Amino acid sequence: MLSHWNELLNTDCVVVDVGPHTIYPMFCGGSTSVTQACDRQYINEDIADCKHINVLLRDPVERYVAGVNEYCLQHDKDIIETCKLIEQGQLANRHFSPQYVWLLHLSKFYKGDITLRPLDYIKNITNIHVTGGDMNEHVPINKSFIEVDQHLMKYINQTVNLVDIIRRYKNVLS
Repeated sequence: MLSHWNELLNTDCVVVDVGPHTIYPMFCGGSTSVTQACDRQYINEDIADCKHINVLLRDPVERYVAGVNEYCLQHDKDIIETCKLIEQGQLANRHFSPQYVWLLHLSKFYKGDITLRPLDYIKNITNIHVTGGDMNEHVPINKSFIEVDQHLMKYINQTVNLVDIIRRYKNVLS
C-alpha cells in the first residue's frame, strides 16, 4: 500500500512554529489554520533542528470522510466514482491518506519525540479556524485507510518516539 503514497512521500515536509508550539500540519487535520498562523517554517532537513513536535490527530473516520469530500470538491469529482477508484487502489491523495503515512513522511527528516494531540487541541495554538468546503456527502469507509490511524488514537496526549511508532505499525499498511 505504501507505494500508493508517493504523492505525499515525495513532497516537501513542513513543520511550523505557532508561538511556542511546533506543529506538523496534515491535510484535513487543521493544516490550513496552523499554516496561516505560523511564525516560522522548517522544511525537510531543517526539521531535524526541532526539539519536539506536536501532531494533531483527527478521528480517522471523520478525516477520511472530510478528505474524500475535499478531494472531490477540489477536483470536481463524483463521490461514488471516487470511492470506487480508491477501493480499486487506483486513487490515493494526501487529503484522505492515513495520518500514519504523514508520520512516515515526517520520519524521513525527524527521529525524535512527538506528542499526539486531539484535533481540538488546535484551540490552544491559534484562533484561526479554517474549514474545508461545504460538500459533506456520505462516503463509504475504506477500512484499510483508517485501520492504522485507529491504533494511533490510543496515544492521544502522549509523547512517543516517532521512529518507535513507525516501526510498531508498519505492517498494518501491508
